[in-house]
Amino acid sequence: MEIFESLDKEQAKVMQPLVLAMIGDSVHSLFVRTFIAKTNPVKVNKMNKLVSSVVCAGEQFKTFKKIEPFLTEEEQDIARRARNSHVHTKAKNFSYTEYIYATAFEALLGYHYVIGNTKRLNELLNYSLDAIQENSQKV
Repeated sequence: MEIFESLDKEQAKVMQPLVLAMIGDSVHSLFVRTFIAKTNPVKVNKMNKLVSSVVCAGEQFKTFKKIEPFLTEEEQDIARRARNSHVHTKAKNFSYTEYIYATAFEALLGYHYVIGNTKRLNELLNYSLDAIQENSQKV
């Protein structure tokens, strides 16, 4: 198997939601790092602080709430499965509700990444740009 070979939707749908979320978290982090590097190059330390302020449960929760009304039925199902997964990690500084919705957001990103749906992946990722711009003033 090639590393960047896309899965078909049926293969992706049977993946564990937390696996999709783990992949989605990496995709989100890479997107934010790349966006910052292209638009506002900063020193690595500042970049890491900014990335951490955006790729976190609180901001991902806010982003999910923005996109929730626009999700397809298929995406709603993936998000629901991710929220209902038994998460064994306790998020520091965030509520359980924020954490499970952040997991749903990450699972959606992971799903679109593994099926190679870059158009929808970019649409969803672009909703997190507000958080980057808001937090860049604070860091």
